[in-house]
Parts: sequence; C-alpha cells; structure tokens
Amino acid sequence: MRFRLCFFVVALLVTHIVEIGVAAERTVTIHRDKWGVPHIYGATAADGAYGLGYAQAQDRLKDIHISLRTGLGTMSEAFGKKYLEQDYIMRLCRNAELAKESWKTLPPHLKEFAENFTAGVQAYSDEHPDAVPDFAVELEPWKIPTIGRAMILRWPLGTIQDDLKNGKKREQPAQRSNQWAVSPSRSADNVAILLSDPHLTWEGLAVMYEARVHAGDLHMNGYFLIGSPIMGIGHNQNVGWALTTGGPDTSDVYEMNVRMNPLLEYEYDGQWRKCETTVFPIAVKGQTPAIRPAVYTHLGPLVTPPDLKTGKAFVGASPYLEQTGLFEQFYRMAMSKNVHEFYDAIGMCEFNEQNIMFADTNGDIGYVRSGATPIRPDGYDWNRPVPGNTSKTAWKGKHSIDDLVHIFNPPQGYMQNCNISPENMMVNSPLKPGDYKDYIYNVSWDTNNPRGLRTVQMLDADDSVTREEAIAITMDVQDYFAPQWKKELELAVSAAGQEKMQDEEFANAVKAILAWDGEFTADKTATSLYKFWRIKCGEKMNLKPMIGGGHLGAEQQAQSLELLAETIAELKSKHGRWDVAWGEIHKVGREGQYFPVGGAEFRSGPKEANFSETLFDVNSHEDPALPGKYVAHNGSMAMILMFFHKDGIESLTCTPWGQSGDPTSPHFMDQGEHLYSKRQMKPTWWDEDDLKKNVESTTVLKIAAAPTSNE
Repeated sequence: MRFRLCFFVVALLVTHIVEIGVAAERTVTIHRDKWGVPHIYGATAADGAYGLGYAQAQDRLKDIHISLRTGLGTMSEAFGKKYLEQDYIMRLCRNAELAKESWKTLPPHLKEFAENFTAGVQAYSDEHPDAVPDFAVELEPWKIPTIGRAMILRWPLGTIQDDLKNGKKREQPAQRSNQWAVSPSRSADNVAILLSDPHLTWEGLAVMYEARVHAGDLHMNGYFLIGSPIMGIGHNQNVGWALTTGGPDTSDVYEMNVRMNPLLEYEYDGQWRKCETTVFPIAVKGQTPAIRPAVYTHLGPLVTPPDLKTGKAFVGASPYLEQTGLFEQFYRMAMSKNVHEFYDAIGMCEFNEQNIMFADTNGDIGYVRSGATPIRPDGYDWNRPVPGNTSKTAWKGKHSIDDLVHIFNPPQGYMQNCNISPENMMVNSPLKPGDYKDYIYNVSWDTNNPRGLRTVQMLDADDSVTREEAIAITMDVQDYFAPQWKKELELAVSAAGQEKMQDEEFANAVKAILAWDGEFTADKTATSLYKFWRIKCGEKMNLKPMIGGGHLGAEQQAQSLELLAETIAELKSKHGRWDVAWGEIHKVGREGQYFPVGGAEFRSGPKEANFSETLFDVNSHEDPALPGKYVAHNGSMAMILMFFHKDGIESLTCTPWGQSGDPTSPHFMDQGEHLYSKRQMKPTWWDEDDLKKNVESTTVLKIAAAPTSNE
C-alpha cells in the first residue's frame, strides 16, 4: 500500500514537472511577406507582444531606443543640446515619473503584455549585440508607456502655447491627415469602407511601424508606435479606426498672482499657497548637465518663468498632464467587437484631441471629435489665459464622450474629416456648432481645406463606391484650385498678355498650363512651372481678390504674367528647360535611393487662394545635398484602406519608404520605389491562406522569460 502511494505521488510530480516544461516551451511565429512586413502568430496576446517586440527590433532597433529616450526625456544625453527643451518638457510633464507610478496599478494582463514586448526587443538585442546602438537605454517594461504619452502630449501642449498667445488664431499645425467612411448603402459591394491616411513628418515618433498580429483573442493589423505594442491606426477582426488632428479644447492657461515669501507662493481664494519646486539636472552630450527648474501649483506647472516685478506667472492645465490610461484604452480598442464597444473604449478619452472615425463588419460607421475635455465655468474666454487666483475658474469635472461631437451612420451614407469642421464633413452635415459648447466644437484653423473640399466632392458624387474607386479617391492627385488658377491665367493673357504671347516659348508655356488636366502626376510637364509660378505670385502679389472665387485686377494680371516669364527663365537656368517633368525634380526616397513621385502640397500667400494639397499628399523641400531636387519629407505616410465584409476585413496599405531602417536591406526603399512612387497600394494578406502564398521568410522563436518591473 505504501509502495502504491509513493508511486502515485511520484507519478503526480512527474506529470506536474512535464506540464511545467511543456508550458515553459512557448513559441511565436513571425512570417515576413514579400514586402518584409511581419505577420505574427502566437497562442496568447503576450506571445504576440513578444513577437512584435522582436520584429520591431529586427527592423528598427535604433528607432526603438530613440523613442524610449524621447519618452524618458534623455535625448540630450545622447544627441546634444538641441534636444534640451524637448527633454525639459518631458520632465516638466513628469512622463517617466507617472509611468513608474502608474505601472504599479496597471492591470496584470497589460503588465504581461508590456513585459513580453520588452522581452522580445531584449531577445533580439542579446542575439545581435552589434546592432544595439551606443545610445541604447536599459530596457524595462515600465518605460514602454512613456512613448505613447510623449506622442499625445504634443497636442495639449500646443493648445497651451496657443492660449499663451492670448487666443491668437492657431495656424494650421504640422499634423494633418485624411479620413473618410462610406456606409454599405453607398458601396458597390454593400460593405462599409474606411480610410486612414495620416500626413505626418517622416521622422521621430511619427514614423510608425507596420505589422499584423494574430495572438489568441488579440488581432491587430495596422501601424504601431515604434518602441511600443500600441497600434495607432488599423483594424482588428471586426472594427477599424482612423485618426486626424482636430478636436475639443482640452487645455487651458491660468494667470496666477505670485510672490516670494521667502519661497515662491501663489494666491488662491485669498490664501497664499506654497509652490512645489524641483530642479532637473539634464545630461547633455559634450557638456556639463543643464540645470532646469520646475514649479508646480495644484492647477498645473508654470509654463513661463514667474515675473516677480509684476507678480504674475502662467500655469498650463490639461487633463493629459495627469492621465496615464492610454495603454489600457488602446487594448480595449484592439479588443472591441463592434463600433459600440469601440465607442465605449475611446470614451476613456486618453487619446489626444482627434477626429476618430470607425467602422465594423456589421456595416456601421461612426465618428467622434474626441479629447479629454474639462467642464468649464461659463463667463470666461477659455482661448486665452483666465484668472487662476479663484476657484470660480476651477474645472467642474470632465465631459463624457456623449457630450462631444459624434454621429453614427449619417443619412448621407458617407462622411470625411480631413482636418475640417464637423459642419463640412458632408453635404448638409447635421453636426452644427450651435448644438455644442464652443470649446467642445472648437473650430479655429480647421474650418475647411482643399482635401476636405475634394473628398466631399468625390464622395457626394458617387452613390456606389467600388473597390477601385475607393483606391482612386485615396490616391487622388487633383489640384482643387487648378480650375481657378487656370481661369486667372486665361483672363490675364486675354487682358494683358497679347504682346507676351508673341514669344513662342511663353505662349507654349501658357498653352501647357491651360491644357493641363489638374493632376500632379510624376510624368506631367506643366506642373513644375505651375507650382513655382504660383509660389512667386503668393510671395510678390496681393492675392486676396481671389478669395471666394474673385478675380485679379488689371495691374495684378500683368504682374502675374511677368512672374510667369521669370519662372520660365529660372526653370531653364536650373534644369535646362521650363517643361521639366514633375517627377524629374520631385522625389521620394532616402539614403541615396530616390524615385519620381506625384502628389503635391505648397502654399504661398493666403491659404484661401493659394494653398494646394492633394489627397495623396506629398510635401517636399529642396534637398541641400541634391540641388534642384525636391525630396518628400512629410505627407501621406501610413495609409490603410479597409473594406468591412461580413466574413472579414480586407485592407490595403502604402508607406513612402520600406519596412526596414537598414539601408542595406532590400526592404529599405522597396515600397517607395514600387508602390508609393506609382500611387499603388499593397494587400495586407490579413487572411492566413492569402498570406501563405506570399511568405518570404518564417522564423519560429522560443519565448524567453519576460522581464518584470518592481517600479
């Protein structure tokens, strides 16, 4: 009996040990498609995070560490004093401090997710020590959320700066994008269609990472923040989403009364309170550490030095300075099963001020002008500093998502928000400013623009959008203002250009512009002349008469023709001829690999009359290393077009460069050469059967133990 009992106990122990051994042998598979994009397959979300971290490290390990340094506020330590102000802002916003603190209460499944992502990055780094940059930081899971927060803080901090300028109307920010959605009722295939096309600078945190993840119940297809498992835009198995800049007023500036007594104090409701002060020693490469002070009140940090002569200081206030739930919101978004669950997820309002558009496989589409929006007392102009010495201006809480501008399934069957007012999202938009508080509707710089006008023009005219038409809208390069400028040229020639038209070269140039179809394609030969002529006109002429469809006067007409002659001469001098093809001088590329590209964005003079940006938006500037060549550096950069069939989502993507950050990789500029420069999109092969036909390589990883953090 004793023998049998011992045998039974030993058998149980052996079985338990075997089960532990089997459980410890976790794997994740990374398939690379023919564009080098990783498709990650794992049994659990944590396994998928491990594979995603490993894949990101394979492609862009240096960028991961740059992102981490950005979030931690230590860029100056590695790259010098030009990053000192950026580092100071991260310290002032307590980015690392809040990440450490919030890590302690992060739900266990999210900790596991971040830990495994970090472990994947570390595993690749251990296997390839030569790939680790000399500016690398220690990889710790709690640091990962600093990246997302660093990205979103740009928007509320920008609003604070606007308010400091006493409510001066904000100029159009650098972050612009396209988004539109079509209901099944206006789709040829009876499916919802959604586009996300961010127009960001092609550097730093904005250069996102493309990947597909299938891991347990977690499925993600789109673009991720580099150095993070957060998917900014894309779709899961059921829901997709798109983001563009624009949203409610989320941040304020308070004007404070301050004094030294003997330390700095501020007045509040007739009482003097002590400021919280600290000093940040910021390491700077090549020089002694910079010592930067920081001063805080209960309303927020001082964003200007205190003026002790006037007894005044200004404090920046925003919910984002305290919020730390972005990681959790992202995960809820990625796990949502329909637009209503997605709406509840973004109701956390952890994303920065954004137009969020979304759709699902049920055929529903939705929109929210989202942001963490304080409930403000009436009677104050919240676009400029308000008195901070009284609780009368204190916020009364935060608006729920239901208070914000939003709509589901608009009767028009389509909508777009390419950084424009909700009132202009569709013909006869039901989203009227009078139905919302001013600071919730919050339209300033973003009333309308050529992209919004063109998108509505195309969507409203098409009541049965096909797959091919959706792609064509996404890649459209029509200049919305071309008809007006061609008409002005025609009128100018008729009124004041008879003598100049005797010159054959000038006459041919005029005829070429007038015959041009208005599209900025790489092969067109009148477009370079047209662009540089318009830029000259904006610099040297008063174009205000053209605003709203008006016309130039006789003197201005003659001047415009003189400027056209100057432009012809300059192009001949620089390129040997005036009819140089657009793509001969406008390029997409990097590190010596450059290719012709269409699309345009330029402005000179009043934007209402002389601002052109095509839907396929390509902003370029002359490269000092390539005189006479204009290399794209901003614009369409992480495009994803989604079709929501009932049995699954089909999606297409396009990026301007390639998957890898290694100049020696075949995937460094392959997408730029074969797709972006030709305005073509690639399938994402979201379905595994489709992927199997297009796999370039497969790697199976044994998952190492994930690091944990006690921070």
